[in-house]
Amino acid sequence: MAGALAAVAGAAACGTESGTASAPGAPSGTPSGAVSGGPSPVLPIASPDPSTACSAEGVSLSMHRPDAAAGLRAAWVELRNCGTRPYRLNGYPALRVLDENRQPFDIRPVKGTREIKDPGPKPVTVAPGESARVGIVWRNLVTESTVPAVNGSYLEVRPAPGRPVLVVRANGPLDLGNTGRLETTAWTPAP
Repeated sequence: MAGALAAVAGAAACGTESGTASAPGAPSGTPSGAVSGGPSPVLPIASPDPSTACSAEGVSLSMHRPDAAAGLRAAWVELRNCGTRPYRLNGYPALRVLDENRQPFDIRPVKGTREIKDPGPKPVTVAPGESARVGIVWRNLVTESTVPAVNGSYLEVRPAPGRPVLVVRANGPLDLGNTGRLETTAWTPAP
């Protein structure tokens, strides 16, 4: 079944880490740069997003529910400016997958992905009330039965070098199998 990654509309509201916020639904579309020809996830438009509270830097983080197709998973991670000053980003976030006790798994973050159109690193200024997002992609692939599989409960995101990390509860399993590979796009303004 050939498919493509659908665009996600709307920004998640600031909430608490254990709370939820929902983005208003909108019809889905296929971005022009989406890769087809194999099973690709289609991200849902409206789903509750676990969200962080507004940080001291004036940003919150949310993760949309992952979509899965034939072992391939994808989700949007959205950074919302809930402060009063512009927030500047450029490039790729630093990511870590954490277990239920917030201990990190040994994973290999990869900058760039062929599964979602990656805009590449470029400066993004997020004005108050606006959002930016990255797409994350992984496969639930077990290649060695003796190596424990990654099944994360939290995602740790350092939006840019020198910025404080934000930790958001995953909105569904971060089940990377035992390959430990997590691909990400660069930051881009959220639609």
